[in-house]
Amino acid sequence: TVTKTHDWPVKFTVQEVKPAVTQQKHEIKQPFYPALTGSEQKIRAALQSKVDFEFPDVPLSKVLATLQSQHGVNIFLSAKALEDEGVTADHPVNIAMKGISLKSALELILKPLGLTYVVDDEVLKITTPYEANRTFQVRIYPVADLCETPEDFLVLQDVIRNAQLGNWKPNGIDKLAPSIGFDGRIVRADNYAYEGGTISVLPQIQSLVVSQNYDTHNAIVDFLSLLRDVRKDQQRLSSEKKETGIPR
Repeated sequence: TVTKTHDWPVKFTVQEVKPAVTQQKHEIKQPFYPALTGSEQKIRAALQSKVDFEFPDVPLSKVLATLQSQHGVNIFLSAKALEDEGVTADHPVNIAMKGISLKSALELILKPLGLTYVVDDEVLKITTPYEANRTFQVRIYPVADLCETPEDFLVLQDVIRNAQLGNWKPNGIDKLAPSIGFDGRIVRADNYAYEGGTISVLPQIQSLVVSQNYDTHNAIVDFLSLLRDVRKDQQRLSSEKKETGIPR
């Protein structure tokens, strides 16, 4: 409702009801681009599948070979990761579990050894947390269904950063003027002073462009899915109130 004052032919004030603006609906075909390859989809499904196992002092290499055979996915054990953590492929693993996901099983097996995993180059790669955090991938996340105005995209960008889903470089650090390095080369501040990923709005395709590591990308996918669930519940509730005539 908008209040307007008219001065002619006499001064009077009226309230006019503005027609509601119908929000354009956007359908999201897939949560991010590029889409997962067939091998990556297979690994993702395997990580969610349930597993039973018993490894009484079994060498790490044999444990991984067994899991690889059971789930039909390629598992690559980085020799450099083992060297960095002072672990050998023969390191004994003593663990028994039933009915847990392969994802949880790998975390329980690898974390005590100072290791972790990422999905990279279409394999499940066993590496160190340090290397995992430095292995970045660029993804494009369509978010037109969550945003209506240009400001909404910037707010969503800040919300993702503030949700502590991963480590981020400070906003605008890549726009700083270059400086002279110790060896005389031109360097950028973000190349040596800050670590973390970046997130940018690309308005032309109503998307967020994110450069981040494996774990953070997974967290972003889950977070956006949660936001969409909240949005759907709000829209459903609003629709029900309109049908029943309950004032909002």
